[in-house]
Amino acid sequence: MTTVPRSRIQLRFAEGFQIQGDAPVQEDYFELNPERGIYILADGFGGALGFRAAEMVVKSVRQYLEHEAGDLDATMPFELRPYFSLAGNVLFNAVAFANQKILEMNRGRNWQDSGGASLVAGYLEGRLLSVARVGACRLRLKRAGQLKELIPARSLLRQTDPMSEEGPGDSVPLMSFGTARSLEPEMTELELRAGDQVFFESGGVRQTLRQKIHALNDPHGLKDQLESARSPGNASMIWLGF
Repeated sequence: MTTVPRSRIQLRFAEGFQIQGDAPVQEDYFELNPERGIYILADGFGGALGFRAAEMVVKSVRQYLEHEAGDLDATMPFELRPYFSLAGNVLFNAVAFANQKILEMNRGRNWQDSGGASLVAGYLEGRLLSVARVGACRLRLKRAGQLKELIPARSLLRQTDPMSEEGPGDSVPLMSFGTARSLEPEMTELELRAGDQVFFESGGVRQTLRQKIHALNDPHGLKDQLESARSPGNASMIWLGF
């Protein structure tokens, strides 16, 4: 496993917010725990059951991270990937644990009555941020004024048009919680630097809203931008500044 820098990078701010768009049911759910370095956002699908799935995914991942972190003799199932740090391995297994919870929720239901979710989750240990992505949620890093999507989507759009940056097909993920018994999250790990900003985004965050928020250097003025935003769907974001 990779080594982790021991000193904790200073967190300047951590903001989480939602916008209620035209969609009648809010299916997003997120939690932040800066003291434990845990940041999790899920975007559900399936109406009211979609919100339940999103909430269950977030809480299950958080539960696993809080109770199993650093314990290689964990009571829950644990698979070890040598190319991830210990924190990354715990996050990887937390995703698998959450998927089993959603499968249990959907047991006995037909697909029209089932719920599922996409996710982006971060686990910060020292300066190393381990991130897992499943489905339509996004992760972006802003560093020295440059913005980069860290884990490109596995989506119908990217499969048919890999040069496209964003479009309607990008919200059709090829992987999600509750749709497959074996779930392999897309993961990355990066060492953060002072001045970095990290954005966890639900599938409902569109380019116009994203550009408004990314133009800000800190949450000052964020409220005004959110109040003026017009979103065709529900949108959620976690914004971290270091």
